[in-house]
Amino acid sequence: MFDFSEIQLEKIVVHKVGNRLREEGYITATAEYELTNGNVEELLLKYFLSAFREKVVYKFFHQTDLHLNELYMYASNIFIDQSRFFEQSVNVLKHLYETSTHPQIKSGEFYMTYFSGCLINDRQVDAIGIFKTERKENYLKVSQWRNDFTIDMDQGINVRKLDKGCIIFNTDSQDGYRVAIVDTVNKTASEAVYWKDDFLRLTDVQDEYFHTQNHLNLCRDFAENVYGPLHQASKGEQVTFMNNAVAYFDKNQHFQLDDFVEQVVKEPELIEQFKEHKELLEMNQGLPPAQSFSISNPAVKSIKRKIKNLIKLDTDIEIKVKTPAAETSETSFIERGYDELKGMHYYKVFFNEEE
Repeated sequence: MFDFSEIQLEKIVVHKVGNRLREEGYITATAEYELTNGNVEELLLKYFLSAFREKVVYKFFHQTDLHLNELYMYASNIFIDQSRFFEQSVNVLKHLYETSTHPQIKSGEFYMTYFSGCLINDRQVDAIGIFKTERKENYLKVSQWRNDFTIDMDQGINVRKLDKGCIIFNTDSQDGYRVAIVDTVNKTASEAVYWKDDFLRLTDVQDEYFHTQNHLNLCRDFAENVYGPLHQASKGEQVTFMNNAVAYFDKNQHFQLDDFVEQVVKEPELIEQFKEHKELLEMNQGLPPAQSFSISNPAVKSIKRKIKNLIKLDTDIEIKVKTPAAETSETSFIERGYDELKGMHYYKVFFNEEE
């Protein structure tokens, strides 16, 4: 989806923003920050970009008119005229302050950058970065004077831990641009939604990455909430079902619903329940029905990392079921049964050779 290997940092400005509910205010810089140290620039790029591991993108939206989305207009003004970069950074700062109304939102440094050399969908474009630092870490500072040493404590920013960020790519402007985001602070807390929903006002881009990720999450939800409870499917059977679903996405370039249910779901009653579950989720999420779409390999890889494929037993034994290779759609090498003599369940594992 996007690539930062050739990116260049062209402009940067640093302000400070507080919590409006606590009337902390904000502090604006007097001018752009002059980039004169290559080592600092390299660290800044690492800090700003290394957290963008997920390749999902969003777009700006507004319920009535896209031009009423503040961030969309500020970004558009900069892309049209770069000389307005500093002026618009102040507008973005003020808008962030106005939306920082949750009591748990912390004050911090606000950075706005202008990048060149960004690659998205095989096209090189400029981009605007917006970042906020909320967490500081303690570190020790050792100083030497001749043969004597002093140890002090100071606070600083961990360049491996970006708190909040977004990158606005100068593409698809009439459709709200394409925007990547990071929010690593309080992901599950109510104050976290302000970054994406209140400040940026973003919605999903329904591309191949979105559909692939959405359908694999659908499979996981179906395995845990339908297949398991209604069919008394064991944890191992749920893991096997999910692994077969991932294998289908791994080996195919296109998703076809009828083909998928025939190869993965298989049982007629289960197929009907899967389709009903899919329709219900799409209706609840306000999504158009997707019967076919191109499969995104990066989305498959992302979901693979999140799948729980560990079967934990009450006898202190754990079985890890690896996702099958792309060339096979079956994980029929493990069977579950019940031993009447011992009165216990068991798993039978098949293999050719030990590795």
